[in-house]
Amino acid sequence: MIIVPYRVEGKYFKKMIKLYCRLFKVDPLGMEDQFKRHSTYPLFEGYLAIMDERVAGYIYGYSSRKGQYYHDLLARHLHSEREWMKNCMELVELGVDPAYRGRGVAKHLVERLLQNRKEERVLLTTRKDNHRAIAFYLSGGFKIIREGFFPNVPHEYIIMGKML
Repeated sequence: MIIVPYRVEGKYFKKMIKLYCRLFKVDPLGMEDQFKRHSTYPLFEGYLAIMDERVAGYIYGYSSRKGQYYHDLLARHLHSEREWMKNCMELVELGVDPAYRGRGVAKHLVERLLQNRKEERVLLTTRKDNHRAIAFYLSGGFKIIREGFFPNVPHEYIIMGKML
């Protein structure tokens, strides 16, 4: 496995989009626009895990700032835990191709993303019924900060965080 920086102009970008859309069953065009927009956010950083010339996994995040859609959504929900919103990054996306799961791809990607961050903490959200993801993040030192988070979707999410 090799880990390469995520670049919207890179040769693996379209493959990453295809993997994301396969995992989450969403429209590729809308996701491509979103990923390109996110890549312009402050302190954006992302990586791809490449195996057999395929994108086995991806991760990215950026510094969370007022005015960003998810920052403002999280800030409203974390009103009693405001310290989590100070000097934090958002781990926005992490996905691993099912054919490559169980090989440490996600662990390597998270470690790479978090290793040199300037922020003091990291936040992420995941669906409350995604027990595998929750267990993965807990094993990596994250803790559950809040439950009952509904980010404009019918599914309940939880907010998790970790001090860096």
